[in-house]
Amino acid sequence: MKNLILLLCLSIGFIAKGQESEMKEIDTRANSFFESYEDYQANKPIEGVKLAEMSFNTVKIDKDGKIVKVKEANMPSSWFCDEQGILMRVFDKNIYFVIVDGAICHYVKFKEANAQFPYNPKTNLIRTDYIFQPWNSEQPFREYYSESITSEILVLKGKYWEELLTKYDLKKQYDSDKLKREAKDSVLDYKNKEWRKKVKYKKLINEKIKEN
Repeated sequence: MKNLILLLCLSIGFIAKGQESEMKEIDTRANSFFESYEDYQANKPIEGVKLAEMSFNTVKIDKDGKIVKVKEANMPSSWFCDEQGILMRVFDKNIYFVIVDGAICHYVKFKEANAQFPYNPKTNLIRTDYIFQPWNSEQPFREYYSESITSEILVLKGKYWEELLTKYDLKKQYDSDKLKREAKDSVLDYKNKEWRKKVKYKKLINEKIKEN
Protein backbone atom coordinates (compact mmCIF):
# COMPACT_ATOMS: atom_id res chain seq x y z
CA MET A 1 0.00 0.00 0.00
CA LYS A 2 2.86 2.38 0.82
CA ASN A 3 4.33 1.88 -2.65
CA LEU A 4 0.96 2.48 -4.32
CA ILE A 5 0.46 5.74 -2.42
CA LEU A 6 3.95 6.89 -3.41
CA LEU A 7 3.27 5.97 -7.03
CA LEU A 8 0.04 7.99 -7.05
CA CYS A 9 1.89 10.98 -5.55
CA LEU A 10 4.56 10.69 -8.25
CA SER A 11 1.84 10.50 -10.91
CA ILE A 12 0.11 13.65 -9.65
CA GLY A 13 3.42 15.52 -9.53
CA PHE A 14 4.37 14.33 -13.01
CA ILE A 15 1.05 15.40 -14.52
CA ALA A 16 1.25 18.78 -12.78
CA LYS A 17 4.26 19.76 -14.91
CA GLY A 18 2.10 20.89 -17.82
CA GLN A 19 2.04 17.59 -19.71
CA GLU A 20 -1.66 16.74 -19.75
CA SER A 21 -1.80 17.13 -23.56
CA GLU A 22 -0.27 13.68 -23.95
CA MET A 23 -2.84 11.78 -21.93
CA LYS A 24 -4.78 8.81 -23.33
CA GLU A 25 -7.47 6.34 -22.30
CA ILE A 26 -6.59 3.07 -20.56
CA ASP A 27 -6.19 0.21 -23.05
CA THR A 28 -9.34 -1.90 -23.45
CA ARG A 29 -7.18 -5.02 -22.97
CA ALA A 30 -6.55 -4.12 -19.32
CA ASN A 31 -6.74 -7.10 -16.90
CA SER A 32 -7.15 -9.59 -19.77
CA PHE A 33 -5.24 -12.82 -20.46
CA PHE A 34 -4.27 -14.09 -23.91
CA GLU A 35 -3.30 -17.51 -25.24
CA SER A 36 -0.52 -15.99 -27.34
CA TYR A 37 1.17 -12.74 -28.27
CA GLU A 38 -0.75 -12.85 -31.57
CA ASP A 39 -4.03 -13.01 -29.64
CA TYR A 40 -2.89 -10.00 -27.60
CA GLN A 41 -2.27 -8.05 -30.81
CA ALA A 42 -5.66 -9.08 -32.17
CA ASN A 43 -7.38 -8.29 -28.84
CA LYS A 44 -8.74 -11.82 -28.45
CA PRO A 45 -8.72 -12.41 -24.67
CA ILE A 46 -9.29 -15.71 -22.90
CA GLU A 47 -12.92 -15.81 -21.79
CA GLY A 48 -13.87 -16.28 -18.15
CA VAL A 49 -10.61 -15.12 -16.59
CA LYS A 50 -9.40 -11.66 -15.59
CA LEU A 51 -6.60 -10.20 -13.49
CA ALA A 52 -8.12 -9.19 -10.13
CA GLU A 53 -5.09 -7.96 -8.19
CA MET A 54 -1.35 -7.73 -8.66
CA SER A 55 0.82 -6.48 -5.80
CA PHE A 56 4.33 -7.30 -4.59
CA ASN A 57 3.13 -10.17 -2.40
CA THR A 58 -0.08 -11.23 -4.10
CA VAL A 59 -1.44 -12.05 -7.54
CA LYS A 60 -5.15 -12.85 -7.78
CA ILE A 61 -7.30 -13.73 -10.76
CA ASP A 62 -11.05 -13.64 -11.29
CA LYS A 63 -11.98 -17.03 -12.73
CA ASP A 64 -15.64 -17.20 -13.69
CA GLY A 65 -16.50 -14.79 -10.88
CA LYS A 66 -14.38 -16.52 -8.23
CA ILE A 67 -11.28 -14.71 -6.90
CA VAL A 68 -8.32 -17.09 -6.74
CA LYS A 69 -4.78 -16.43 -5.48
CA VAL A 70 -2.11 -17.77 -7.86
CA LYS A 71 1.66 -18.01 -8.02
CA GLU A 72 3.58 -16.30 -10.81
CA ALA A 73 4.53 -19.73 -12.17
CA ASN A 74 0.86 -20.77 -12.35
CA MET A 75 -0.68 -17.87 -14.24
CA PRO A 76 -3.48 -18.80 -16.69
CA SER A 77 -1.26 -17.68 -19.57
CA SER A 78 2.20 -16.25 -20.28
CA TRP A 79 0.54 -13.16 -21.76
CA PHE A 80 -1.73 -10.70 -19.97
CA CYS A 81 -2.27 -7.00 -19.34
CA ASP A 82 -2.24 -5.21 -16.01
CA GLU A 83 -4.90 -2.75 -14.84
CA GLN A 84 -3.52 -0.03 -17.13
CA GLY A 85 -3.28 -2.27 -20.17
CA ILE A 86 0.51 -2.69 -19.98
CA LEU A 87 1.55 -5.98 -21.58
CA MET A 88 3.00 -8.50 -19.13
CA ARG A 89 4.96 -11.63 -19.97
CA VAL A 90 5.59 -14.67 -17.79
CA PHE A 91 9.00 -16.24 -18.43
CA ASP A 92 10.84 -18.83 -16.34
CA LYS A 93 8.21 -18.52 -13.56
CA ASN A 94 8.59 -14.72 -13.28
CA ILE A 95 6.34 -11.86 -14.39
CA TYR A 96 7.87 -9.07 -16.49
CA PHE A 97 6.56 -5.71 -17.68
CA VAL A 98 7.08 -5.41 -21.44
CA ILE A 99 8.47 -1.86 -21.48
CA VAL A 100 9.54 -1.78 -25.14
CA ASP A 101 8.01 -4.11 -27.73
CA GLY A 102 9.89 -4.40 -31.02
CA ALA A 103 12.82 -6.08 -32.76
CA ILE A 104 14.61 -5.95 -29.41
CA CYS A 105 12.22 -6.11 -26.45
CA HIS A 106 12.97 -4.61 -23.06
CA TYR A 107 11.56 -5.60 -19.68
CA VAL A 108 11.40 -4.87 -15.97
CA LYS A 109 10.91 -7.82 -13.60
CA PHE A 110 7.82 -7.33 -11.45
CA LYS A 111 9.52 -8.66 -8.31
CA GLU A 112 12.15 -5.92 -8.62
CA ALA A 113 10.09 -2.86 -9.53
CA ASN A 114 6.66 -1.59 -10.43
CA ALA A 115 6.18 0.19 -13.75
CA GLN A 116 3.08 2.28 -14.33
CA PHE A 117 1.88 5.18 -16.44
CA PRO A 118 1.14 8.49 -14.68
CA TYR A 119 -2.56 8.48 -13.89
CA ASN A 120 -4.93 11.43 -13.58
CA PRO A 121 -7.82 10.38 -11.29
CA LYS A 122 -9.86 13.45 -12.32
CA THR A 123 -10.00 12.45 -15.99
CA ASN A 124 -9.32 8.70 -15.66
CA LEU A 125 -6.60 9.12 -18.29
CA ILE A 126 -2.99 7.93 -18.36
CA ARG A 127 0.19 9.24 -19.91
CA THR A 128 2.58 7.02 -21.85
CA ASP A 129 5.82 7.92 -20.04
CA TYR A 130 6.56 5.33 -17.38
CA ILE A 131 7.05 5.87 -13.68
CA PHE A 132 9.37 3.21 -12.25
CA GLN A 133 9.15 2.39 -8.55
CA PRO A 134 11.73 -0.10 -7.20
CA TRP A 135 10.25 -2.24 -4.44
CA ASN A 136 13.57 -1.94 -2.58
CA SER A 137 14.76 1.67 -2.60
CA GLU A 138 18.25 0.54 -1.59
CA GLN A 139 18.63 -1.76 -4.59
CA PRO A 140 18.04 -0.49 -8.16
CA PHE A 141 16.16 -2.90 -10.41
CA ARG A 142 17.88 -4.64 -13.29
CA GLU A 143 16.94 -4.15 -16.94
CA TYR A 144 16.19 -7.12 -19.18
CA TYR A 145 15.88 -7.72 -22.92
CA SER A 146 15.07 -10.37 -25.49
CA GLU A 147 15.87 -10.54 -29.20
CA SER A 148 12.21 -11.12 -30.04
CA ILE A 149 8.98 -10.94 -28.08
CA THR A 150 8.93 -14.72 -27.56
CA SER A 151 12.64 -15.46 -27.07
CA GLU A 152 14.66 -15.91 -23.87
CA ILE A 153 14.74 -12.95 -21.47
CA LEU A 154 18.27 -11.95 -20.45
CA VAL A 155 19.83 -9.31 -18.20
CA LEU A 156 20.74 -6.17 -20.17
CA LYS A 157 24.38 -5.55 -19.29
CA GLY A 158 26.08 -2.19 -19.71
CA LYS A 159 28.54 -3.46 -22.31
CA TYR A 160 25.78 -4.78 -24.56
CA TRP A 161 23.81 -1.54 -24.18
CA GLU A 162 26.86 0.45 -25.30
CA GLU A 163 27.30 -1.92 -28.25
CA LEU A 164 23.68 -1.37 -29.32
CA LEU A 165 24.01 2.41 -29.16
CA THR A 166 27.23 2.27 -31.18
CA LYS A 167 25.91 -0.24 -33.74
CA TYR A 168 22.90 1.92 -34.54
CA ASP A 169 24.83 5.20 -34.54
CA LEU A 170 23.11 6.60 -31.45
CA LYS A 171 26.00 6.69 -28.97
CA LYS A 172 26.98 10.31 -29.60
CA GLN A 173 23.36 11.46 -29.50
CA TYR A 174 22.72 9.50 -26.29
CA ASP A 175 25.79 10.95 -24.56
CA SER A 176 24.92 14.52 -25.59
CA ASP A 177 21.27 14.18 -24.53
CA LYS A 178 21.83 15.67 -21.09
CA LEU A 179 19.17 15.53 -18.41
CA LYS A 180 18.18 18.58 -16.41
CA ARG A 181 18.15 18.15 -12.64
CA GLU A 182 15.53 20.48 -11.17
CA ALA A 183 15.56 21.70 -7.58
CA LYS A 184 12.24 19.96 -6.92
CA ASP A 185 13.52 16.59 -8.18
CA SER A 186 13.85 13.90 -5.55
CA VAL A 187 16.42 11.14 -5.99
CA LEU A 188 13.68 8.92 -7.43
CA ASP A 189 12.43 11.71 -9.72
CA TYR A 190 15.87 12.04 -11.30
CA LYS A 191 16.38 8.29 -11.55
CA ASN A 192 13.09 8.10 -13.42
CA LYS A 193 14.39 10.69 -15.86
CA GLU A 194 17.42 8.46 -16.46
CA TRP A 195 15.28 5.36 -16.92
CA ARG A 196 12.89 7.15 -19.28
CA LYS A 197 15.83 8.40 -21.33
CA LYS A 198 16.96 4.80 -21.80
CA VAL A 199 13.44 3.79 -22.84
CA LYS A 200 13.52 6.58 -25.45
CA TYR A 201 16.74 5.24 -26.97
CA LYS A 202 15.60 1.64 -26.81
CA LYS A 203 12.67 2.69 -29.00
CA LEU A 204 14.99 4.62 -31.33
CA ILE A 205 17.17 1.52 -31.76
CA ASN A 206 14.10 -0.45 -32.81
CA GLU A 207 13.19 2.28 -35.29
CA LYS A 208 16.70 2.03 -36.78
CA ILE A 209 16.35 -1.76 -37.06
CA LYS A 210 12.97 -1.37 -38.77
CA GLU A 211 14.45 1.03 -41.33
CA ASN A 212 17.15 -1.46 -42.39
